[in-house]
Amino acid sequence: MNNRNSKHSFRVDYKLSDFLYFWCISLMCEVVAAIAIGSSSLLWLGVYIACMVPFMFAEVGFLCRHCPYYGMLPGRTVHCKSHWGPTKFFKPKPGPLGTHEKVILYSMFLVGFFFPFYWLIHSPLLLAIYLWSIVIMVWTYAKYECPRCLNFNCPFNFVRKDARETFLNKDSS
Repeated sequence: MNNRNSKHSFRVDYKLSDFLYFWCISLMCEVVAAIAIGSSSLLWLGVYIACMVPFMFAEVGFLCRHCPYYGMLPGRTVHCKSHWGPTKFFKPKPGPLGTHEKVILYSMFLVGFFFPFYWLIHSPLLLAIYLWSIVIMVWTYAKYECPRCLNFNCPFNFVRKDARETFLNKDSS
């Protein structure tokens, strides 16, 4: 059952095309950052890549395992709009993120966001593209995904309270 077209329906499944669409949007800022860093230093580009790759696994450990999709999906890999293929190394942990998980997750987001600024400020055009791509990514998630996500405990979930309660009451009946 796929309820994507209804304005207030919840997202119940993901296809590879969903992941590829959101991956292209999400990857844009990282590509721009890599261009800015790499044009100055291949060593620092390597450091940036070495910092960003583990982020995916940390995100799975601190955010994804709290998501209902993580536990609902069969198999040992994650398949959603943000990740397609990482192994489920962590046991599902339904419920809200703990304070330490939020601190670590937000810290990782901040490091990922600010790390390339030293190189980006030397190229105002790349800085503008970087910031604009982040706006597009956040706006797209906030408009098309977060208001329909079943992970009600996610700090980024925008599902209306009445829709959430209706869904939970219908599900418990």
